[in-house]
Amino acid sequence: MAEADYTTTARIPREVIWDFVKDLDNFAPFFMGYQEHHQETETESIWVLKGDLGAMTRMLKFKVNITEWNGPDIVRFEITGINEAMTGVGTFELKPFEDESDVAAADVAPAATKGPIARFFEAIFRFFFQLVRGKPERAEGADTGPAAGTTRIEFRLRVDPGGPMAPMINAMIKPLMPSFAEDFAGKLVGHLEAEHGGQ
Repeated sequence: MAEADYTTTARIPREVIWDFVKDLDNFAPFFMGYQEHHQETETESIWVLKGDLGAMTRMLKFKVNITEWNGPDIVRFEITGINEAMTGVGTFELKPFEDESDVAAADVAPAATKGPIARFFEAIFRFFFQLVRGKPERAEGADTGPAAGTTRIEFRLRVDPGGPMAPMINAMIKPLMPSFAEDFAGKLVGHLEAEHGGQ
């Protein structure tokens, strides 16, 4: 299973962030490789992303099912591949900072559970990814600590490829998942900070 966990902060009240993300059309284009999406019901939508995995380029079509929509706190969702065998789950969570210890907890990365070789290859993949794509622009002073209206944003995604190619696909996408999450969060927060001045 390939996983992405990414946490950042924005000096924007979570209600402002929620007002933006509660409309799928606002944030869908921020996902890497985004091609299109359409809403089927209030909780189900179909997405198409273009996936570049080295020499392989695939159009990934999948269904997203919202399992919890509890604004302005959390969205939980499941994904199911339509043209590729895959399943996954994810969350997008907005938390206000309560005190200084909350800030300290957000700024400290979780302890590494991967081995040194896995961390080494992930760092190489991340380096080349940022070399090609660049880092998303953030407002000056972003992600620098608490202030009135500071919000912690947590994005988690787990994807489990299926089928006979699953082990190879899993090995290829694992190193890219952290950059995928960081890219999405950076674009989202960068856009909101430009719109709202990084309150």
